[in-house]
Amino acid sequence: MGYIGQSPVVGAAQAAAPHSYRTGDGEEMTRMMRYKVIVLITCLSVLTGCWDRVEINDLALVMAGGLDLGENGQVEASLQIAIPQSSTTGQGGGKTKKAFMLVSETGKDGPDSLSKIQKRLSRKISFGHRGVLVIGEAYARHGLDQVLDQLTRSAENRYLVYVLTAHGTTAKQILKTSYLLESIPATALKKMQSNESSHSVKVDDFLGTLSSIGKSPVTGAIRLSSKDANEASFQINEAAVYREGKLVGFLTENEMKILQWERGKLKNERIQTQVERKEPGFKGTVSIVVLSAHTAIQTRMKDDLPEASITFKFKGRVVENDTRLDLSKGENIKRVESKLTEHMEKQIKNLFLHVQKQLKSDIFGLGEQIHIEHGADWKKIKNQWNDIYPQVPVNVKVEVVIERIGRTQAPAQLKN
Repeated sequence: MGYIGQSPVVGAAQAAAPHSYRTGDGEEMTRMMRYKVIVLITCLSVLTGCWDRVEINDLALVMAGGLDLGENGQVEASLQIAIPQSSTTGQGGGKTKKAFMLVSETGKDGPDSLSKIQKRLSRKISFGHRGVLVIGEAYARHGLDQVLDQLTRSAENRYLVYVLTAHGTTAKQILKTSYLLESIPATALKKMQSNESSHSVKVDDFLGTLSSIGKSPVTGAIRLSSKDANEASFQINEAAVYREGKLVGFLTENEMKILQWERGKLKNERIQTQVERKEPGFKGTVSIVVLSAHTAIQTRMKDDLPEASITFKFKGRVVENDTRLDLSKGENIKRVESKLTEHMEKQIKNLFLHVQKQLKSDIFGLGEQIHIEHGADWKKIKNQWNDIYPQVPVNVKVEVVIERIGRTQAPAQLKN
């Protein structure tokens, strides 16, 4: 029998399920569900809110920065800041305005200069998008101690920023120069540094090498390509050499290429050499494109002093034959390889003469190699390495191998 007012079927079901929830249990469960929902809503409201967030419209996005030597040893900081797109288009079909602005201030150090710049801006300075740091030549020769302190201390500075050194000009002048192919010049600088045509180094590598005793840092060198303000642009086809935190000189474009080859960062570069004497209709030259380049450095100790040998191996493809030689013949290929070897040996020896005897900067890391191969001897000489390095005998060996001669064996202008 079921309860009064209840069907027998329901009563039987309740009797068969003695553990089912009663009315009081249902109310308790409802209260628990309400409590969980309230807690969940409270947590979500806290998690989705950022009390200290800064809107993008409140940020001044720095695309590139520059440091120059001011009066009385002060620091002049320059920031290339992107102008929001909505404000760059002229109204009424007018001329489009610049997509960037340059702000500069001079202070006793980098942070002081930046503080003065911030007071001139309506937005908060943000370095999250900065891709390039340009150091003026005068400041680089003066020394980078203040720069290094700022780069290592500030949490806002990214270690993936490219470092460039201005040649014959200031960082401020570089940053205010427009570039026709890009609306913001910093974009062009970053793209030029990311390809293999110029020497590039990022802040983390630059700081690591600068703090090393056995190797000196090298950055790309940027200079203006025209003195005309209306036609001014920039190019990065040289390299800047440092020693003990100061700029000591520059490498030419050809010297920079050798450094790139040594570091395995340059391919498809052309080498031309004189193989025969010039005659009517023929320049006597052969040109190859470098397919691969490998370098090996070895050191040895002799009478407690180091000696070094560096070997360059090039593999190339003939792209021009302006001689009477038929390169399908083995003896002619050997002759061209020999001439190319002589040419490259001379170039590399001149580079070592420049950096070792004149600049006295260990850009190839001979000290690091001695540390690896002769650890005990390195401990004895590392504190005097800057004095020892210019006197270290360096033997240069070059090997050039032509792997391909192209579809035409003989010069195209020769008649059969």
